[in-house]
Amino acid sequence: MINYLLEFFEGWTIWNYLASILDIAIITIILYFILSALQATRVWQLIQGLIIFFISVFIASYFSNILGLVAFNYVLKAILSIGGMLPIIIVIIFQPEIRKFMGSLGRRNLFGETFNFFSEFEENPIKTIDEIVKAVKYLSLNKIGALIVIKKEDNLTDIIQTGIPLNSIVTSELISTIFYTNSPLHDGAIVIDGNTIVAARCLLPLSENERLEKELGTRHRAGVGITEVTDALSIIVSEETGIISLSTQGKLTRYLSVLELRGMLILLLKKEKRGGKVKVD
Repeated sequence: MINYLLEFFEGWTIWNYLASILDIAIITIILYFILSALQATRVWQLIQGLIIFFISVFIASYFSNILGLVAFNYVLKAILSIGGMLPIIIVIIFQPEIRKFMGSLGRRNLFGETFNFFSEFEENPIKTIDEIVKAVKYLSLNKIGALIVIKKEDNLTDIIQTGIPLNSIVTSELISTIFYTNSPLHDGAIVIDGNTIVAARCLLPLSENERLEKELGTRHRAGVGITEVTDALSIIVSEETGIISLSTQGKLTRYLSVLELRGMLILLLKKEKRGGKVKVD
């Protein structure tokens, strides 16, 4: 074995070693990001199940061959023979999840341009978050349902086009008015981009995550759904209980206070202007 390795590497230059290291590093990084993206999806659960299943079948096939179980061994080998078709089977069964995954890649800016949430209002970056938190506090206390989407880097044009364009500066009064029960815009979500409410009454994709609590309704599933396919944040206020929730990357955090919400928004949006102070009335 050692002699084989010595012969294999004989004549290699420093460039060969560097190229091999780079090759392995690139493959490792690609696999890491793919597995990270799939880890929270049903596709990852299926892959885990299939790995366990085929390992079990392989072990059973080995022992059935030793024990002379001809018919059983034949069936197990037939199952193992279709293993090469698994990628096609996975694509067919999980086509919606794969489409969402590829769509999220397509919404990314591949030319290096980064969008900073605070870039449009550097003079007072805390003000917009204050207005959002103040509105959420009012909506929660009065048990008025609300769904607020905050854009980050991913393009939300397809979501915005389903709603009514507003292009208005974010204020707590406007947010509260939009979600007031008798308002014609209270159904659906509002989308905030920078310091602007871009649109209201927007339709969001519903999450199909089976781990979500059964009692959660359409508003919560929509709030989680948009964060599964984009990097946006969503704030959900329950109409029945007034509970405040925040969703990011497909994960839902519930039972937040307004101060906890404000802290999480600052943390998740990456940047807070130095010296900025917030007072939540």
